[in-house]
Amino acid sequence: MNTDNHRKELLQKLSRNFMISVPVMTVVAMAGATAVSDHGPGLIPSAEAGQGEAEGEAHSEAEGEAEGKSEGEGEGEGEAQGEGEAEGEGEGISEKMKAAVQRPSDYQPHEGDARALAEKGKALFSDTSLSTNGLSCQTCHANGAGYADTFSKDYPHSVEMAKTDFGLDQVTLDEMVQVCMVAPMAAQPLEWDSEELAALTEYMRVEQENFRQR
Repeated sequence: MNTDNHRKELLQKLSRNFMISVPVMTVVAMAGATAVSDHGPGLIPSAEAGQGEAEGEAHSEAEGEAEGKSEGEGEGEGEAQGEGEAEGEGEGISEKMKAAVQRPSDYQPHEGDARALAEKGKALFSDTSLSTNGLSCQTCHANGAGYADTFSKDYPHSVEMAKTDFGLDQVTLDEMVQVCMVAPMAAQPLEWDSEELAALTEYMRVEQENFRQR
């Protein structure tokens, strides 16, 4: 084969290869050009989809870990709060409250007309605003109920609740009113020189007389 014929055959081969290669290259180039997305150019759709799936999985895993951590912290806080409430319940009446229900050494009760005080005390007996939990004296003692047999005894005398919860072996009638303010009614003791304490104490004397006559 002479040189001219050999050259022609080579040119023909190159021409055929070029005609095949150009469309393929064009398709690839166009795919690459149309694959421009929020992630930048150069990603063909399949690669972009793969990256989206990977990012979605990573995001889901991160959210799952965050939620798990949050739930764990919430459970820990709940357990801590529960333990705190249990400890508070176990403490019982504080020493401060035990002292507050005892007559002060310089005690000077409010003075007034006994009948007027008893009438005021009767109204206070059913007054739920004296408590912090919606109770009143009448809640436990409606129609003379809820009094122990010792209620018929002259004061001071021993009352089981005062002894068990407050460590008081003997209580006066006004001290017993203060005990009930703190324990069942979950409130602060009344002021020792207040008309309210004098009124409730006087009405309890009326209640005591009625109890003795039953």
